[in-house]
Amino acid sequence: MLRAIVACGLMALLFIGLGGCGGTVTPPTDVYNRIVLEPTQFPTLKSGLIYVGWVVKMDKDSNWVEYQEFGKFFWDERDFRFLSPTDITKDIGNTFTIQGSVYEYNMIAITLEPYPNDPDPKPSPTIIALSGIAPDRATFLNFPLAFTSTRNRFAVGTFSDGHFRMKGQSRSNERYGIWFVELTNGGSTKDTIETYAQGLFLPTLPDTGYLYEGWVALNGTIGDTVSTGKFFSPAYIDYDNGHCMNGTIPNFPGEDFLIDRPANLPESRWPLDMLRGGTVFITLEPNPDNDVSRPSPLVLVSGHLPVDTSGARTTSSDMGLVTYRTLPKIKVTFEKSL
Repeated sequence: MLRAIVACGLMALLFIGLGGCGGTVTPPTDVYNRIVLEPTQFPTLKSGLIYVGWVVKMDKDSNWVEYQEFGKFFWDERDFRFLSPTDITKDIGNTFTIQGSVYEYNMIAITLEPYPNDPDPKPSPTIIALSGIAPDRATFLNFPLAFTSTRNRFAVGTFSDGHFRMKGQSRSNERYGIWFVELTNGGSTKDTIETYAQGLFLPTLPDTGYLYEGWVALNGTIGDTVSTGKFFSPAYIDYDNGHCMNGTIPNFPGEDFLIDRPANLPESRWPLDMLRGGTVFITLEPNPDNDVSRPSPLVLVSGHLPVDTSGARTTSSDMGLVTYRTLPKIKVTFEKSL
């Protein structure tokens, strides 16, 4: 049922800024059944997922009451090609055909679906691009959520080991943790208890489709990027603090990398040192996630890790929006059959 009818609350959030894409469309008399996709930005997927396109008829409450699949495909962002779902070396072109007319529907969308085995032929709630269908012969598919805040920060430091509750206390482990917080009294005296506040200002996600995930990629690290945990809201703690000790931690996303070394990291790099340079970033991950070991290409914000020990647990660092080069932008043109 979840995939058959997309929940009204979810769709209401996804349609922010789409300007009533579920409204009534006056269809042309001719049958427009060809859909031409022209991406300007469209990420290549990691393994286990495939793109599926849909034309959708919604009711007044934004439920998907009728839909038709118009194609399954992969995308090669290096060579700008749509690839066959059965042969990833085969270019299938950018034109897809449906039964009937697109103007029998009021929305067009692309979802992420499991590959190669999808247990449910209905659309998933993991929508990567959508648009309303208006009488114009063209529209633009975009990611359904807007990310606009430039106020996103993180701080290097550990909390779960119990150190450095007061300014001037031991900071021996401070380089082994990272938290998406704003340190709010970094210039206070050594006798002042430290304070911190929310560091990320991304929108709270719906309860299906995606989760946020934090990642670090350190210079010279052997192994893959390392996750700091998944979360649905930057105002609350994330779902995984498996490398933290037993001390009190902030009620915000982050991780202390002190115990239970990840299998992909050698002992020589553990505990995980955040002051050796590298990047920290936040992605959107499909929920459920097809590949928990690697970040998705949907990177939202990114920042550079400090290399100066004075930056540990004393200052916060900025993260910049990078959605202009990671989230999909696809022109769609509707045509009549030749």
